Amino acid sequence: MAGVKLKSSKPRWWKPLWIATLLLTTVSGAIGYLLLHVPIERAVSAVALTFVCIGIAYYIRVRPSMTVNRIVYILGGIGIGWVMWVLYAVTGIGRWVTDTLGVWPSLIIGFAVFYTIGALIGDWIGRKRNYRLPLSP
Repeated sequence: MAGVKLKSSKPRWWKPLWIATLLLTTVSGAIGYLLLHVPIERAVSAVALTFVCIGIAYYIRVRPSMTVNRIVYILGGIGIGWVMWVLYAVTGIGRWVTDTLGVWPSLIIGFAVFYTIGALIGDWIGRKRNYRLPLSP
C-alpha cells in the first residue's frame, strides 16, 4: 500500500466552476454586443481569447504534468524578464546603451538578454520547487 499513489478527489464545486466560467464569458460577450454596442468582431474575439485562457487554466489545474508546470514557470520567468526590461528602459540605462553601442546591440540586450535571463530565473525557481505550482494538490 505504501507504493500506491492515491488520487486526490476534486471538490464538488469543481465541475460547476468551469461550466459557470464558460457561461458567464458567453453572457458577458452577448451583453457587450447587445447592450454596450461593442462591434461584433471585437466581442467574438474577446470571448474566443477568454475561452483559450480558460482552456489553458483548466489544463494546468485539472491535468497537471511536469512539462506543463515547467512551461508555466518559464513563462512566469519571462514576466520577470519583462519587469527587468521595463526597469532598463525607464531608468535611462537603455538610452545610454543605445547612444554608446548603437541600436542593434541595445535591442539585443533589451529583448533577448532580459527575457532569457527571466526564463532561466523562472526555470531555477521551478526546479527549487520541484515544478509544483502554488496551491496545487
